[in-house]
Amino acid sequence: MSAIAHIENGEIVSSATQDSLSKAKAGTANKDDFLQLLVAQMKYQDPMEPTENTEWVSQYAQFSQVEELQNMATSMSLQRASGLVGQTVIMNVEDAKGNATEIEGNVDFVSYEGGNAFLSINGELYAMSDLKHVVDSKYIAAMDNAKSFVTALGELPDLNTLALSDKTQVEDVASKYYNLSDWEKSLLGSDEFKNKLENYVSRMIALVKESEES
Repeated sequence: MSAIAHIENGEIVSSATQDSLSKAKAGTANKDDFLQLLVAQMKYQDPMEPTENTEWVSQYAQFSQVEELQNMATSMSLQRASGLVGQTVIMNVEDAKGNATEIEGNVDFVSYEGGNAFLSINGELYAMSDLKHVVDSKYIAAMDNAKSFVTALGELPDLNTLALSDKTQVEDVASKYYNLSDWEKSLLGSDEFKNKLENYVSRMIALVKESEES
């Protein structure tokens, strides 16, 4: 799973990151590793064709440049993670069975372990690398309004069995739609829901008219 720790009272009580961190460290060469490699190369080099000192210096300089770039990238990643505190995010993670799923929630705090950033969401820690979207709060509210209308529309009785007693319910659903902003209406996608509502409104108008004429 991508959720790697559980939080209780603001404390990390269990962590599954140690193995992954150890593997990451084992697979990442640092400056000490490089120096040990240089010493080994110097020790076992062919005395008849020794490596030039300038070549050692060049190799070390190249490694130092790469290490500096890696440090800069890590620093930028950690700064970005810190800026997510208080934001609503969507994480793309895997469950215990390896099935992909999305986790949505607010970032409570950021934890740093082994040079990596982990976001605390709903009491669990998720790797920064699992971040999929950072969602604006206005977008969340707009989606909630659009979903509320769709849900209410789906709760209406079948059009063929619509009765005059359903008038208030139809009016409430219509009110939800007409109170949506143009942006919120656009989140509905096609005109499917709008057309379905219009059919209900038309049918109710006909039922009211029939009642008044009888």
